[in-house]
Amino acid sequence: MWRDLLERRGRSLLVVIAMAAGIFQIAAMLYKYALLQPELTTMYGRTHPASATITLDRVSDALIDSVRRLPGVAVAEARPVIVARARVGDEWVPAVLYVVRDFDDQRIDTFAPEAGDWPPGEGEVLLERSALRVAKVVVGDRLRVRTTGGEETTLRVAGTAYAAGMAPAWMEHSVPGFVGWRSSLRGTETAQIRIVAEHPLDEGFIREVADSTRAMLERQGHTVGRIDVPNPGRHPHADQMEAFLFLLLSFGILSFTLSAVLVASMIHGLMSEQLRQVGVMKAIGARDGQIAGIYLGQVGILAAAALVLGIPPGLIAGGAYARFAAGILNADVSHAPFPLWVVPVVVVAGFAVPLLFALGPVHRAAGVTVQRALHDDPVAPRARRGPERFAWLSRPLRWSLRTTFARRGRLALTVGTLAMGGAAFISALNVSSAWTRAVDADFARRRYDLTVTLAERWPTATLDAALAAVPGVERAEYWPGASPYLIGVNGVASQPVSLVGPTPGSTLLDPRVVAGRWLRSDDTEGAVINGAVVNRNPGLALGDTVRVRLRGRTVGFPIVGVVKELAPMPVVYAASSAVLAATGQSGDESRVIRVVTRAHDDAGQRSAAREIEQAFDERGIEVTGVHRMLDQRQGILDHLVIILTLLTVASLVVVFVGGIGLAGTLTLNVIQRTREIGILGAIGATPGTIARQIWIEALVIGVLSWVAALILAAPISYALEAACGRIFFKAPLDFHLSPGAAGIWFALVVVLASLSSFFPARRAARLTVREAMSHT
Repeated sequence: MWRDLLERRGRSLLVVIAMAAGIFQIAAMLYKYALLQPELTTMYGRTHPASATITLDRVSDALIDSVRRLPGVAVAEARPVIVARARVGDEWVPAVLYVVRDFDDQRIDTFAPEAGDWPPGEGEVLLERSALRVAKVVVGDRLRVRTTGGEETTLRVAGTAYAAGMAPAWMEHSVPGFVGWRSSLRGTETAQIRIVAEHPLDEGFIREVADSTRAMLERQGHTVGRIDVPNPGRHPHADQMEAFLFLLLSFGILSFTLSAVLVASMIHGLMSEQLRQVGVMKAIGARDGQIAGIYLGQVGILAAAALVLGIPPGLIAGGAYARFAAGILNADVSHAPFPLWVVPVVVVAGFAVPLLFALGPVHRAAGVTVQRALHDDPVAPRARRGPERFAWLSRPLRWSLRTTFARRGRLALTVGTLAMGGAAFISALNVSSAWTRAVDADFARRRYDLTVTLAERWPTATLDAALAAVPGVERAEYWPGASPYLIGVNGVASQPVSLVGPTPGSTLLDPRVVAGRWLRSDDTEGAVINGAVVNRNPGLALGDTVRVRLRGRTVGFPIVGVVKELAPMPVVYAASSAVLAATGQSGDESRVIRVVTRAHDDAGQRSAAREIEQAFDERGIEVTGVHRMLDQRQGILDHLVIILTLLTVASLVVVFVGGIGLAGTLTLNVIQRTREIGILGAIGATPGTIARQIWIEALVIGVLSWVAALILAAPISYALEAACGRIFFKAPLDFHLSPGAAGIWFALVVVLASLSSFFPARRAARLTVREAMSHT
């Protein structure tokens, strides 16, 4: 065992490196999974997330006590929220500040101090740790805040807090923070009550408790604005994380399997070389089991070396990526215990899988008869006439093609291994391209640049006059809207939905219609729903009625069309007149404006936003928010960061294993053609010519793997694009194959083939005629 491995140091080293790469990825993926999966769940549970959040007109200590005494309510707490804006540079960014009674006695949606002072004083604010990047401040800086009513206040950033249940600020493009009960901002908040039900994982029970709480509040004369019930017990990013972990583990298993295939290929090649030796051993009494034990022992030695080489960096990389992914999702795994089960699982797999793949070639070779072993030529393949048909090619090129296709089984294995790596790499780029393409297409159908929200309704004539004074504004439209509750198939109003009434005949919105039609200028009561509404009510179809709960009554709209949008928020687009009638609004007033700027780029939108703010301030019109479409687009694209990083890194490991397989195949081919190379040298072939033939052979294999990768990438890309779309948008992305991805992989495969052929070509070119002819 040791002699064969040491005599073939180069080949053994390649196999060990390939196996170590697979073990590295398996160890990294399992370690990430072991850290992220339980920690994301337990960490979120430790925050005691609210079962339901109730928004109402006012709240008091006595009211909280009444809620706590209701059957089914385990904990209740007031957590008013201040919707404001923070000054960042020369623009205003949305800010959400939560009012906390006692920072040291939190019971619901808890958070912990991270840096700076705790708790904040009257003129101070604690920012969620991810908000520093958005607000562009550090602890101790002053943050300028504008609240409802147009009042501006400067708060000192007292410190940072870590709120595990919140989405990262950079992903939401907002500034979340916390202020004390005696904050100078009090009086501008919206009252909220958060409750935890006695059965916090039972959604039906939670909704019953929320309904009884609403009824009690209304009996006491309170106005309940809305009730939000999140998915019980699940972190807001749980679906995304589970999908990430699934993809990571899939690529890790693929890489490890390919490396095990290379082990089987090496053993097959080794036993092919030593077939006569096997015959001699059997002739003098060696049993099949003894011969099999020699070669399986070699596999065990290689596996042990690969485990030693692959496990430590795999655990290090897994921990680093777990911290990276957790940071993107605003999670923290730095204090998670080391998952001891990962190491034995990797060790067992590291031994068992290569041995399992090697059983086939070992069994076949160990069972060969003495007669066949002593009379068979293990080196020379059967002559094939295929390349000879191309007589118009040069003789050296025909020789390269003949040697490439001589051992078709080995060729298929090498091409398949490299093709899988290429397919994984191409699929990663295809997903990125499909994602960006879908986002660009969706936002291209939204032909406005800014959405301006006002504190109260203003006459549209006044707003038109103000906008006319802004040079950067081309046109504006006023769409009535509301945020009612969608009534499900069970007749319960549970999910919030956006009700929007576009201006009749508007060209600012042209969504992609997948069924029925879009709204017409003469529609008076029809509605178009997006895919998110259908996901929540799968039974809805054209001709049905979508019902919403609005202002204490149920309103229905006949469905005339269904559109596909990237936004996961359910939206009902209805005739403008129908929305006005349902909401009791006047068409001559509005508090939401869709603005088209003259310059549509980033600088143009920012400039127009500042000009609008200034023009409205001069007229006493309070602006509560200016949302740029480019920011919303970037927010969606930011979700691609983690998944593209994941797919690219994982696929590159698979590509690396494929490249090692190619180098091993070329090395084995050179060894088995040593005498043939010697004859070529004897008849005048120069070392450069011989090396060039090896390089051409590598290029041919690379091009074949490129074609195979394109074929394999189609179904893989389809599956990944569909999965990513369902994770983030609740609908699959449109299938897309990027020509650029195929071109990039072609260039990489040429480079990879050239690098893989370097040492085999160098070995072949350095062979002297004497060495080659004396090879046995």
